[in-house]
Amino acid sequence: MTTFCLPDSTHPSSEHRADPTELTVRSSQVPEGQSLETETPECWRVNTPNPLSPEWPDEVHCEMNIPEWQLALSKNGLLPEFDDVLHGFTHGFHQGIPNHHLGAEFPYYTPPNHKSALLAREKIEETIEKELPGKRMFGPYSKDEVLARFGFFRTSPLGATVNGDGSVRPTNDLSYPHEGLIPSVNSFVNKDDYQTTWDHFDKVSAFFHHQNQPLLLAIFDWENAYRQIPTAKSQWPYLMVQDFEDKILIDTRITFGGVAGCGSFGRPADAWKQIMQNEFDLVQVFCWVDDNLFIKTHELLLTLDHIVTRSDELGVKTNPSKISPFQEEQKYIGFVWNGAKRTVRLPSERKYERIQQLKAFLQPDEVFTYNQVEVLAGRLNHISSLLPQLRCYLNSIYRWLNDWYNRRHPLPTPPDAKEDIDSWFQTLLVFDETRIVRSPNPTEIGWVGDASTGFGLGILIGRKWAQFQLTKEWGDGPESDLDIGWLETVAIRLGLLILAKLGALPGKNFIVWTDNTTTENLIKKRKSKHTRANNEWKLIQAILVKMQIDIVSRRVTSSENAADALSRGDRPEDMVVIDLPHDLENRMFQSY
Repeated sequence: MTTFCLPDSTHPSSEHRADPTELTVRSSQVPEGQSLETETPECWRVNTPNPLSPEWPDEVHCEMNIPEWQLALSKNGLLPEFDDVLHGFTHGFHQGIPNHHLGAEFPYYTPPNHKSALLAREKIEETIEKELPGKRMFGPYSKDEVLARFGFFRTSPLGATVNGDGSVRPTNDLSYPHEGLIPSVNSFVNKDDYQTTWDHFDKVSAFFHHQNQPLLLAIFDWENAYRQIPTAKSQWPYLMVQDFEDKILIDTRITFGGVAGCGSFGRPADAWKQIMQNEFDLVQVFCWVDDNLFIKTHELLLTLDHIVTRSDELGVKTNPSKISPFQEEQKYIGFVWNGAKRTVRLPSERKYERIQQLKAFLQPDEVFTYNQVEVLAGRLNHISSLLPQLRCYLNSIYRWLNDWYNRRHPLPTPPDAKEDIDSWFQTLLVFDETRIVRSPNPTEIGWVGDASTGFGLGILIGRKWAQFQLTKEWGDGPESDLDIGWLETVAIRLGLLILAKLGALPGKNFIVWTDNTTTENLIKKRKSKHTRANNEWKLIQAILVKMQIDIVSRRVTSSENAADALSRGDRPEDMVVIDLPHDLENRMFQSY
């Protein structure tokens, strides 16, 4: 037999189930041979709804102009591809939740709301008050009233998150409970059925890199995007909300917190995006959930008002506080893009915030919660889109999170994480937040390097070359453990200095050919267990950030390495002379 019921002694509150004096309870188990997708037991269908209770939803309601949508999709050749969007507007979007109950011991399941909801109670109640007259939510009802009308129903804990603009967004924790015998709503949903096609940093970056004309950018934002999309009636019993008076609200719209929510909204968003792009002859439209970047040429006589008006005709509501007309620069997915200069930058205020956040983690004897570290990792991962050279310094932070045994217990920063956080901190202090949009594809320039402890280093870039001979004392001193792995890594640093002398263009991603396994893996992983090579790599990272370029490794055999002869003393033409870094002056010199 299968059961999803907890013994009485395990229930934290009697509010999780109905009063046994009011209901006849049969069994705490799902009957033999009966799946979760069952009809609600008849013993739960008690009484009749109170005729004086608030209005009940009978049909799916949607503000979209469905005939106009059908006409637009047909005219733009988007049918039958988006037939499901029209069906969803009419009948609601299924959220992948099967009909189920939790056994007779649970006529309903209504766990308490999260503390975050209590702290934002006033804001959440204001939001609910706006949803009720718009017929996106219905209620409030008593639990007995809902039970009598729907049979088994459940709520998930209400929570709240703060948006970037300071506004509060209610969330429904459909992943609760996170452990135990009772399955969460999200546990039933297959996320692969709700894939999204949002336009991430690399996609936008690749677009701008290939442009050869100045462009104008505008921002369009859907107002309360998820709340414009209805859910199917069959899903309502499992998406209900418990208010602060323990009353039940029927939520008929997509909620933040559901596995299916983003994918369900993504289908209308994709259809709307293609309609806009087709009807207005735009160069491109990028979408990230409700945030949309419109791109046009200077010659196109189009304003954002045209887009807003057309969206209104379709029934798509616009957030007037978050739209921005066509101009050279716009903020999209947390970065500021320039369509004339083909640059992207981190907003100055965001750079300052990240520096202060990193600084806190470097303080001695401080401890941090799991949530604080998780937020730090997420924000640094976001910046790594702009600074891919620093992604290697995220590994220790994620390792810290993975090794966290008790998430309720704060911990000090581990030594390896503190070292990597300091690398982020030092870089953000000095880096220029405006970057040339980088190339998505690596560039072949004939860059090969080689090293030998018997002579020194040889570097070849196209026809240009440089040769460095080791001094007799190169391995002496406190760093006497220097070896071929360190030398091969130094060859990369000197190669970058040669590139700078040759005038390498920002935004490029160059291929480095090497016959050394340590060097190949170091470039791929951006970190090495070889201590000296790893320290050298940190210097390389700083140069990459300063030059606004990146490198990838490719393997070449020693017999095919054109720089091999240079490292052994052979001297062709086209030599490039550079200033040797001070830390290398006692270990080698450039030979002519």
